[in-house]
Amino acid sequence: MKPEERIKEIERTRSGIKRACARSAGFSDAVPVFGHGPVPCGVMVVGEAPGRDETRLGIHFVGKAGQFLISVLRDVFGREREGYYITNVVKVWPVVRTKRGRTRKPTPEEEDFFAPFLEREIKAVDPAVIIAVGKTAFSALVPDAEFAPGRWAKHNGRPVMPVYHPSYLLRRQKSLDESVAAMKAALAEAKKRLA
Repeated sequence: MKPEERIKEIERTRSGIKRACARSAGFSDAVPVFGHGPVPCGVMVVGEAPGRDETRLGIHFVGKAGQFLISVLRDVFGREREGYYITNVVKVWPVVRTKRGRTRKPTPEEEDFFAPFLEREIKAVDPAVIIAVGKTAFSALVPDAEFAPGRWAKHNGRPVMPVYHPSYLLRRQKSLDESVAAMKAALAEAKKRLA
């Protein structure tokens, strides 16, 4: 696929997500957050789902945990946010309706609903490596494998490097330095695949 065809496929995927959400009773009032980044791109970062901040701004990984992840990626790859294609398994905020709204884990049905769109993104972006951020993202990409951060897996022949979700790491302050070092080591392995 030529680069301009890949870009058009991403645009068609975004339109497909909008249409699918509008037709679905569960997502008709949801605000999709689309993947961003260069197409094609050597590194694709796949997270779980957008949260409140991501939904408000329309950009992935912009909250506290997201900013932490982007800084770790920058340290390892030497690239700013714009140097990766960043997306999520679920394209809308899985929210518990409270006064402020609270994020919950996506349901398997939500993951299944958006799975074809993630597959289209992967095909269009054509990454050399996929970084699966957290267990939910990893399980969506490699459903029959055990989540083992730092250990390679494959998704339709593409290398997938799982890492812990940054919010999980930030909750474990006592072992944060050790956890960040392990994440950086896993990402350094992923960087080798780009050479």
